[in-house]
Amino acid sequence: MEAGIEIFIICCMSLLSPFYGVDEKGQLHGCPPSPNCVSSGSWDYNYIHHIEPIAYSYDSLEAYRRMISYFENSENIHLDEMIPGEYIRVTYFTKVFRFPDRVELFFPKNQKQIEVRSHSWIGLWDVFANRLRIARFRKIIESENPAKAETLF
Repeated sequence: MEAGIEIFIICCMSLLSPFYGVDEKGQLHGCPPSPNCVSSGSWDYNYIHHIEPIAYSYDSLEAYRRMISYFENSENIHLDEMIPGEYIRVTYFTKVFRFPDRVELFFPKNQKQIEVRSHSWIGLWDVFANRLRIARFRKIIESENPAKAETLF
């Protein structure tokens, strides 16, 4: 019985995760203790959830435009918040059960990288969906032709 309660509490911690958005230090918030989240800012909170930021070599507005274009032209994605050239927050919905996953992209000024956070709201494990999602974003940003990069995963 106690093990069941512990698992329930860990699963609910996903819903009680750190706030979304950018904190006072200019970083995305870290991940909750459950293993269904990855963040480029998690080195400070939990290295298990850490993923490298997405680097790019061109203008930050071009990187921002590529990601907005991808989100607007994809299924099961809702754009929740956009701060032009700085921040994007979207909610992904899984195709079958419509489980929500929150994704945040932060474009720090004068840094040629995108800070990322991808977090499954429900469940204890995401079957690496968040890491695969960030890998897809990396391909879109690094690709010469972003429209073709979307078909890589």
